[in-house]
Amino acid sequence: MLREIPVKRDCFRCGRVEFSAAVSVIVVWAHGLTVAVPMIPKDELRVCGSGNCDAAHRIISRAFEVHPETQMAVGPWRRALIVFEDGNGVEIRNKGAEKLAVA
Repeated sequence: MLREIPVKRDCFRCGRVEFSAAVSVIVVWAHGLTVAVPMIPKDELRVCGSGNCDAAHRIISRAFEVHPETQMAVGPWRRALIVFEDGNGVEIRNKGAEKLAVA
């Protein structure tokens, strides 16, 4: 069965109706981890196409908090790469982690 990419749905935060392809993997870098940690979503996740509502940041933060391999990290995640099922990807930097590192 072929899925329509992107999916047309309303984003309850910003009102946009176009979502990304499903997330295939999230790769996260964080303080205290010697290597990047790949996280494969159990459920189908999609990101709002506007980029204005921080959906990607929220998905990464939630996955980072519950993933067993990221529990040994010291502090928040610094950088993440989201790879979608259509082969595209996006790099997200955690601005909050950068502020903590400088302080």
